[in-house]
Amino acid sequence: MAGTRPKAGTPGRDPWGAPGIYYLLGSLLAGLLSPGAVAFNLDVMGALRKEGEPGSLFGFSVALHRQLQPRPQSWLLAGAPQALALPGQQANRTGGLFACPLSLEETDCSRVDIDRGADVQKESKENQWLGVSVRSQGPGGKIVTCAHRYESRQRVDQILETRDVIGRCFVLSQDLAIHDELDGGEWKFCEGRPQGHEQFGFCQQGTAAAFSPDSHYLLFGAPGTYNWKGTARVELCAQGSADLAHLDDGPYEAGGEKEQDPRLIPVPANSYFGFSIDSGKALMRAEELSFVAGAPRANHKGAVVILRKDSASRLVPEVTLSGERLTSGFGYSLAVADLNNDGWTDLIVGAPYFFERQEELGGAVYVYMNQGGHWAGVSPLRLCGSPDSMFGISLAVLGDLNRDGFPDIAVGAPFDGDGKVFIYHGSSLGLVVTASQVLEGEAVGIKSFGYSLSGGLDVDGNHYPDLLVGSLADTAVLFRARPVLHVSHEVSILPRTIDLEQPNCAGGHSVCMDLRVCFSYVASPSSYSPVVALDYTLDGDTDRRLRGQVPRVTFLSRGPDDPKHQASGTVWLKRQHDRVCGDTTLQLQENVKDKLRAIVVTLSYSLPTPRLRRQAPGQGLPPVAPILNAHQPSTQRTEVSMGSSLAQEKEP
Repeated sequence: MAGTRPKAGTPGRDPWGAPGIYYLLGSLLAGLLSPGAVAFNLDVMGALRKEGEPGSLFGFSVALHRQLQPRPQSWLLAGAPQALALPGQQANRTGGLFACPLSLEETDCSRVDIDRGADVQKESKENQWLGVSVRSQGPGGKIVTCAHRYESRQRVDQILETRDVIGRCFVLSQDLAIHDELDGGEWKFCEGRPQGHEQFGFCQQGTAAAFSPDSHYLLFGAPGTYNWKGTARVELCAQGSADLAHLDDGPYEAGGEKEQDPRLIPVPANSYFGFSIDSGKALMRAEELSFVAGAPRANHKGAVVILRKDSASRLVPEVTLSGERLTSGFGYSLAVADLNNDGWTDLIVGAPYFFERQEELGGAVYVYMNQGGHWAGVSPLRLCGSPDSMFGISLAVLGDLNRDGFPDIAVGAPFDGDGKVFIYHGSSLGLVVTASQVLEGEAVGIKSFGYSLSGGLDVDGNHYPDLLVGSLADTAVLFRARPVLHVSHEVSILPRTIDLEQPNCAGGHSVCMDLRVCFSYVASPSSYSPVVALDYTLDGDTDRRLRGQVPRVTFLSRGPDDPKHQASGTVWLKRQHDRVCGDTTLQLQENVKDKLRAIVVTLSYSLPTPRLRRQAPGQGLPPVAPILNAHQPSTQRTEVSMGSSLAQEKEP
């Protein structure tokens, strides 16, 4: 793959240990990247790149995962549905699941040891697309990955031979191995059911798969069922034996697990119901789990259906939301999150084929804000991408990326140039419509960047969730979130009154002012408390200088490279809430003619650029450097009037 490879960050101690490391902090070489690529706290220059075999579609699906036993370890999981077959699979390409450690190596991913062998009298794994989907149940939980084109065969080499593309899924324990009765590849609910495309003969189970947020259920989409009307199924898949002991319900299925009646599914044939799937509490009723399935071809516009489980093992539709444009693919992707923290879960829906010729828009994401469990009359917010970008083909809930108390989301647009991923923040008013950061495939040398996404899990141990981005270019990239620092700053000037008739400088010939600038910082969590170096600059008579006029003041104590009207320095903050000050003296020039306009002193500060060093093999993953809060001003103006005892501080 052509392009610039990401560079390593500053080396440090084990990120899971106590954060006692000294950091030289700062924005990461912003001049080398496009402005949108360094907007906020996902680290671009320190991105971890992982590569698979060419032509394997490594990164078609991705998932962040963290095992807790037998030893803690984080994994970057990537589906490669066109990976070459294993020796015993009796096929050419079967696909596979790959696990990558958190390291700076690009080619250290290994194939997860599943799906060996094949019984050609009963099945075919040729082009089964194992790895088309992959999801993690969370820290210490299960993993699911599916092969939606897996074939069940009967009467092989006979005149009445049948092949049913039922699909199949594998469930693995947290350490990517098979340990208990839930693990393995026997998750194929369409097997043994009535054949033919009008029933379950082209089920394609696992096109989409997900775990419920309470870790009790495993969700499958099977969009080829019932003449491609599609269905969704929910099965019990609790994390531990204790959960299984008191949970004994399901399975649940759209159309009825027993009835198998397509008339109970509220979309027509060829709708691809189950192409996307998710679940969440407080969608319809507080504390009640609901399920959501996308049908991107329903009525040629697409639809999303919210369902509940009932006592008859059915997933019963409660709300159907329809797309607004023909062939927009509304429901191709979906996600759920409480974006405004009002206790009600909101719905995000992708429509990657949306286009509007006059405004040159391509791809859309619809954000439905939940009105206390009521969806009728809700007008969604529509976000749009550029033409042919496929904006919205992938969605991910990121968790609270910047630790402001609201969940954030990512939207993929893999054909916007080399591909882009847009980061949007939640807020008390809902989703902020302007992207806080745009990650670009060009910056990391990858095309079709953003085809798949996975977020919401902290894999490097700094208490901020990270983002894994997949592509169609056999490459996936991890972007780690940088801790956000909130800096408090204060500028004081003495004396408060400038009296031109009373010189007070040493030597008694001019007027001087003593300036003190003080800093402290806080961050989340409170345990994150590194030593921080903060660079600052004081600029004297700023407004006059910006008008092209000579400043009326000179800093007596300044750096060797500072011009006369500026003074710069560095303060070292040892920990959170540590208050450190720097002092300097400002001298007013003699015989000042402009005695009416105030003298404006401007403070600006930043974090120094980190020193990027090469990591020696086996040294471990370097921690990412923190970043200043992008929503907090990093400048302060202080005005001092001639002959006035008032100094007015103004924030820009």
